[in-house]
Amino acid sequence: MSLGNYDVKHFDSAKELIQYLSPIESRWECQDFVFRGQGDSQYQLVPSACRRHPGSFFSENPTAIFGDKSDNQVLYEQTVLKRFLDGCDNSGLVVPGYSDEVKRLLRGDISERFLPAVTWPRDQYHELLAAAQHHGVPTRLLDWSRRSYVAAYFAATTADYTKSDSQIAIWALNLKRQKKWKTIKIIDPPGGVSRNLAAQSGIFTMQYNSDLMCDDYLASPLEESLELYQHGEQIVNLLKMTLSVCEVPKLVKYCSKLGVSGTTLFPGYEGVARDVVGWAKEHIGIKGFYELDELDADDFRG
Repeated sequence: MSLGNYDVKHFDSAKELIQYLSPIESRWECQDFVFRGQGDSQYQLVPSACRRHPGSFFSENPTAIFGDKSDNQVLYEQTVLKRFLDGCDNSGLVVPGYSDEVKRLLRGDISERFLPAVTWPRDQYHELLAAAQHHGVPTRLLDWSRRSYVAAYFAATTADYTKSDSQIAIWALNLKRQKKWKTIKIIDPPGGVSRNLAAQSGIFTMQYNSDLMCDDYLASPLEESLELYQHGEQIVNLLKMTLSVCEVPKLVKYCSKLGVSGTTLFPGYEGVARDVVGWAKEHIGIKGFYELDELDADDFRG
């Protein structure tokens, strides 16, 4: 099924989805796809720093510094990035790509930050934004992975189990034509930026903000970018795969059997904790809290 300019494919079972996502399937081998998982299929491909809907970052703060102009939006993003870098400085943490020039720009006059006043962010900010994004700081980057099962894991583990009629989504973006894109940038930082980034085979997309001083700001979802669909050749550019949230516990189990879990994607204590939380959500949701003492040994072995 096609929705707008991208294709949508629904799956009735987690097993069908996991088989379809297999990296040895020719549909993925013949192209250059990256994948993104989202816990709700209603979510658009809009990065955290650019969202405006209720529940998004700072959306309910009436004194938030960003507004309806592009320069306000960029000032907000730069201020958040500067706060992250200042904190790393104070903690003695090394941030890849953090140079004296970048420090000077972020501390300088706002007019200097915007020179040339046509696009944000400039190249020297890309690696910094990748590092901030992977540590939970809101930026205009969208997280993707070169591994389809990693995207499936993130979709499953961010789903709201209480909404039984909802669906998760896994997006597949074809990078074959990326050299022809003007406002969409692929950022593929070295794994040294973050252990998590390396473990997740992480990669980012970023849409530039242009004409900073005059345009009204309007976040443009990636799936609505005409650049993805304008270049003739009949190939799948963007595919959205959906699955009922009722099938999510099975999807988590399949991902685990394929070696994709919190402990493998988040090396360290965070990964172990994520696995425990995922297990608790799955088993408490299925068995019921007061039946935990009736779980058999197999449940505890996963």
